[in-house]
Amino acid sequence: MNNNAVLILFIAGTLLLTLFAFFLIAYLIVQKNKQNKFRQEKEELKLEILRTGMEVQEQAMNKISQELHDGIGSRLNSIKRNLSAAEMPIDAATVRDLKKQAGVLLDEVIKDARNISHMLNSDYITRNGLVASVQKELEDISRTVKIDCSFEVQGDYYSLDDERELLVFRMVQEAINNVVKHAQATRLSVIMDYHENDFTITITDNGKGFDTRHLADGSGIGLMNMRNRAGMIKGTLAVDSGDKGTSIKLSIKI
Repeated sequence: MNNNAVLILFIAGTLLLTLFAFFLIAYLIVQKNKQNKFRQEKEELKLEILRTGMEVQEQAMNKISQELHDGIGSRLNSIKRNLSAAEMPIDAATVRDLKKQAGVLLDEVIKDARNISHMLNSDYITRNGLVASVQKELEDISRTVKIDCSFEVQGDYYSLDDERELLVFRMVQEAINNVVKHAQATRLSVIMDYHENDFTITITDNGKGFDTRHLADGSGIGLMNMRNRAGMIKGTLAVDSGDKGTSIKLSIKI
């Protein structure tokens, strides 16, 4: 083999080694970036779960404050009035009536106190599951606001992991709050649909609706937060709104 052939082989070998080293370094950089992105997404999800848990607790405290004022407080005042009236010089039948009413009100106070203890439990959603938590939320709305609420579960129920159930619950809570505060609706429907490969939850109202372009310009902050949370759990959020109401559909791949 002459010197030229050796030189050509040497150059070719050097080029191949250089290319191999280049592609190896590029591959390692890509993998490192993927790992960093995954780690960052994981940290962001942890922070979002923490933030969501705090928001759920804040919402619970607001409910407790309202319950103490409107529910327990007013009932205790009624009990006090009934018992005071029973001490007046009135006939025995009226006294029995007043004491019976006081007993009924006291049972309601005990029931409300139990509800408050449940609200204070930070593991309420984990212990009771998404379905029961959403149902309780709608029952509270039906009891305190003049909105006819309906709730339906379709398909074979299964549990999502705790983190996703917390985020989904907070999104549902946010959607319901928007209906109560802004929609001027008389009907609210929540449908949870369990499929083998995906889970969907649809919140629909018959309110005045809104311009969905606000989602793009950033003024619909609540819905933007919901969309960001949906993305964190590999879900999508579809919003359809008009003068006959609004429909919000959350879809999550399982």
